Amino acid sequence: MERPSEASKEIPELWLPVPLEMYMKTNYWFNRNRLLSHLRRSLCALAIIGAGLMLPSAEAGKPEPASGTFSPCFHITSVRQVGPDTIVTFSVTATLTGTLTGSAIFTERDVIHPDGSVTFQGSGVFTDQSGCGSFLATYAGTGSNVDGSESADVVGSQGTGCYAGVHAEGTFQGNLVPSSGDCDVAGAGTYNIQFHFSP
Repeated sequence: MERPSEASKEIPELWLPVPLEMYMKTNYWFNRNRLLSHLRRSLCALAIIGAGLMLPSAEAGKPEPASGTFSPCFHITSVRQVGPDTIVTFSVTATLTGTLTGSAIFTERDVIHPDGSVTFQGSGVFTDQSGCGSFLATYAGTGSNVDGSESADVVGSQGTGCYAGVHAEGTFQGNLVPSSGDCDVAGAGTYNIQFHFSP
């Protein structure tokens, strides 16, 4: 027969393994779930990085220079006086040679100031002679009604066909020349443009 004191010493040995086992299972479950959580986060991060690498690059390609000559033919569509300034609107057709070979049709608005200086802006479409495509060109610049000179900044965008994805920036310079044919005003000039094509 065991003494009560000895029995009481053995009681803890009967229930200690139960909490210890529960602790071990809980700890295992916690660690396993923490590991799964880490794996999920890592896989999500890898998936995001992988998706980013597969997206096409938004950078434009290497610039391509274009230069040549142009011959514009101006047809006056309206003339009006606004204070001291004369505002003239033209329909312009131009032939381009050089890197750009083709034709363009523009609408241009000139403001002629009393001192003979001119500010102008225009926009229209250039079409490649081969028919492969076209793009929108807009320009703005200054000139002189005294010596007939002009210069402008030009931007090209919204290309189609072989000009799809185009973004062009450059300049042109020109002078008025004696008109021929049915042109109200004629000109001749040169252009220098940098073309970028998005991939």
